[in-house]
Amino acid sequence: MAVETDRREVADLPLDGTDEFFGVLVGLYAAVLVAPTAVAAVALGVTTDGATLYPVLLASVAATVAVVGYLARSERLAVGLGSTPWVWLGTVVPAGYAVALVVAIPNGGVPGSVLAVSMLAALGGVFVGMGLAVAARNRHAKAVVSAAEEYARFEARGPERDRRVARWAVAGLMVGGMVGFAASVLVPELEAFRWLFNVAVAGGAGLTGALAERTVAVTDAGLLTGNPVAKHLRPWSAFESYEVTDDAVVVHRAGWSAWGLRDVRRDRDDVADVEAVAAALDRALPPREA
Repeated sequence: MAVETDRREVADLPLDGTDEFFGVLVGLYAAVLVAPTAVAAVALGVTTDGATLYPVLLASVAATVAVVGYLARSERLAVGLGSTPWVWLGTVVPAGYAVALVVAIPNGGVPGSVLAVSMLAALGGVFVGMGLAVAARNRHAKAVVSAAEEYARFEARGPERDRRVARWAVAGLMVGGMVGFAASVLVPELEAFRWLFNVAVAGGAGLTGALAERTVAVTDAGLLTGNPVAKHLRPWSAFESYEVTDDAVVVHRAGWSAWGLRDVRRDRDDVADVEAVAAALDRALPPREA
């Protein structure tokens, strides 16, 4: 429902310009998929010599970025991609594509050059895909908010209680992950679990910014949340109610949310005019019943 609403909004926006940077991002993403195929074709049909494969790799990347980047520089494309959560599939497609390419090579005769390029492309594709998704969401949020009526805007951190819990979670994940990683180096039996310890450390690092100060804007098009790097606009159909407690301003997401983790929760003490924010939210959502 929310995605359909966003698409109707995008169709009504005056988006006739071009976005060169976003076009380059799309071109880089396409190159992640094209380069392994080009290298595999030459390696299997012509030669596995690095002196030949390296120029093929560079040429395929340069040509793909130039052609796809030019074709994908439409402002409407960027905003349209940012309106749907499917844009995040871009972070996993390169990994699946690289694995499929290796598996598709018959008789297990995968040249080392093809394997190396495929794995590098999979890794690079994750980061390029993340950058592409964030850039698209930012452009969608900016375009929709610029054409919407804004009722209130404020900057606030997560509530103190949430920040305290997050600090303990960060400490537990990072200490546990580092201790586990060290143990996996010393104890061979634990080596198979090393990936889990790496994920724990990365998860702890990610949580450090989860409750940092965010900008929140209440508009007639939806609720904007974000920071200078990443912004996201969710339509009001994604929420069910709001409430102002002694320590927090909370906008409750529609549907199931374990411990309210999907809700937008901001520290009441950071909000300069709580009454104005509550009045703005009241224009879009009903107050939560006690």
